[in-house]
Amino acid sequence: MSKRGKVISVVVPVYNAELYLQQCLNSISKQSYSNLEIICIDDGSSDASGHIVDQFAISDSRFVVKHQVNGGESKARNEGLKIASGDYIAFVDCDDWLEPDMYKILLEMAEYDDLDVAACSWTADYDNFSEQIINGKNISDSVFSAAEALRYLYERDSYRGFAYMWNKLYSRELLRQANGTLLKFADDLVIGGDVLYLGQVILNAKRIRYTDSAFYHYRQHEKSGCHTKNLVHLKDWLLAYERLLAIFQGSGVERETIKYVKRFMAYHSSNFTEMAIAQGDLCKRDEFRAFMRKYKDEYIELNEEFPERVIRYFNLLGE
Repeated sequence: MSKRGKVISVVVPVYNAELYLQQCLNSISKQSYSNLEIICIDDGSSDASGHIVDQFAISDSRFVVKHQVNGGESKARNEGLKIASGDYIAFVDCDDWLEPDMYKILLEMAEYDDLDVAACSWTADYDNFSEQIINGKNISDSVFSAAEALRYLYERDSYRGFAYMWNKLYSRELLRQANGTLLKFADDLVIGGDVLYLGQVILNAKRIRYTDSAFYHYRQHEKSGCHTKNLVHLKDWLLAYERLLAIFQGSGVERETIKYVKRFMAYHSSNFTEMAIAQGDLCKRDEFRAFMRKYKDEYIELNEEFPERVIRYFNLLGE
């Protein structure tokens, strides 16, 4: 791999994505900025995904492949971080894909403004159509701080374009802990590790910038992890947010931002309550309702302009 210029390490956790993986890896390998280290962690795939990543590694020396026993997305990302040697680190989900200039543009932004995080907008891609993500309010096109970025991250109705791990380029130094080791994902959570990780990373960032250009394609399909209907796994998502809240509350994060995090937790717990009712699982319904009650005040206050949401919320609570 060439060492000319900055190296970007792209971490791709791979699990049973044979239908989409070729497109994903092709879109990374054909980036106009080519000084990449493309790290694919095959997390115990039972389909052809492991073979596909091996074939990419044979034909392109920038690919680094590791096969491991299935341990979940967070463990796979942690293995990728152990290997990563780049000046910048990016994450890509194995069923998504990138526009050709994504890393070129984000790296130019990061280098020009000495950024900790360079972010872009994204497109939601369904089977039959694509949706360009539009922000309800404008995100600053200048360099901004963690306090502003956290509002963009959790005030989701207004700032959809800033969300998620994968539409960002991170400086390696930002991902370091006080002891010099890379910050790891919470691998005891089956899902939600990215929720906790991204919140921690943005909290520690000092210089962030965003472009409204949509360079990342987020594929929408029922088999993706975020669409799981496993109620046990979904509880991990809420636990991730609770851990994040504890970190934020101990770090002096603005009260209004904290309220938006609680609102987001209330929203997720209402969705999970609805799933539990549909599945006839009354125990999980009551567990998720407890989360709904805990954050009810914030949900109602921040949804005053959406009375239909509040009505649905009370209906799901059985009140």
